[in-house]
Amino acid sequence: MNCLCELGLDRVLGARAGREPDHTAALARWTGRKVSAVAVGKSFKRTDFRISQPGTPVWGGAWVRTWIVALAITSMLVPAALPRALAAQTSRTRARSTGRRPVAPQETIKNVFWQPNDLQQGSPAFFTAELVRPARRVTATLAGKTMTFFHTKNPRIWYALAGADLETQPGSYDLEITATLLNGRVAHSTKKVDVAAGTFGTGDVNVPENYVQPNEQEQKQIASDQKLKDRAFGHDTPRPEWSGNFVPTVSTKPTPSFGESRLLNEERTSTHHGTDYPVPEGTPVVATNSGTVVLATALYYEGNCVIIDHGLKLFTIYMHLKQIDVHEGDKVDKGQRLGLSGATGRVTGPHVHLGVRWNGANLDPVKLLALTLPQVGERPATHRGHAARRSHRRR
Repeated sequence: MNCLCELGLDRVLGARAGREPDHTAALARWTGRKVSAVAVGKSFKRTDFRISQPGTPVWGGAWVRTWIVALAITSMLVPAALPRALAAQTSRTRARSTGRRPVAPQETIKNVFWQPNDLQQGSPAFFTAELVRPARRVTATLAGKTMTFFHTKNPRIWYALAGADLETQPGSYDLEITATLLNGRVAHSTKKVDVAAGTFGTGDVNVPENYVQPNEQEQKQIASDQKLKDRAFGHDTPRPEWSGNFVPTVSTKPTPSFGESRLLNEERTSTHHGTDYPVPEGTPVVATNSGTVVLATALYYEGNCVIIDHGLKLFTIYMHLKQIDVHEGDKVDKGQRLGLSGATGRVTGPHVHLGVRWNGANLDPVKLLALTLPQVGERPATHRGHAARRSHRRR
């Protein structure tokens, strides 16, 4: 029988062997019959293969032609597709062995923005990440610190209350965001955040000498106090306990004292990490937002001190109180009274020192109060503590 095949097939049959094709041998192997070939036409663009075997019925030429063309197509498609299939399988195998999740398209993170638009050293900032698809976890890093986002009712809109530390060097930093989607895929996005230099004052302060050069016993007290503060700041509440805007702790206008460099008794320089509110002794001091009391005791430098955990590593600190009206573990609401202002600890007179700390960073309390924040939602049942509160006085 005759089987006609284009010369283009000749190149396919011989290319994989790296030599000129021996078509008759190839067809003999495929058909199991004796094969001879005769060139047809002066251009040799077509070859007439004669396939025969004594005692065996001869099949139609059209069927053989179709069979050979199918084999040719297979020989072309398989080598092209096989490397891609092997590469995909290798990628999946590596992902399983390293525990990495498949990466989602970058377009998954639609937009990222923050307020205020311009950040300075010590600026709190409220970040918003808009996603195309719902996520189960969103985190970010900025200037070496990690922030954890949260969402309210919409799993496509995520928030984080964070900031740039007072000690952050001015410059441009990468905000690197990672979103883990519901299907396990991971999306990444990077945005530039500029941190400008802040403007901070200087001043001279005169305090009792033991607050500049403490003796051995007082140094032991200071070391013990530091352990208490470290434990308090070590709380890691996974959800925000604050809701809505933060409010002033007293009604008096604050002094521009955050970040101030102070020379104590002309001997020692100290950086002021909070904001002072000059109020008369005995003024009610309230919580700037809802949270959990993680410290309520007398400390050497801070005097009578209260620290509130607002969740996701955000804390507010209230110092130099005359009286403390809450206890460690109490749940407090925004505006709830914490105690009375005083002049305990290292002070020059009656006032309230308000501090803000996020993930080890010292932030400007006045700028925190200026942020517009959403209502996070219902808080869990609270424990108000005893009706009658003992006042905590230092010495």
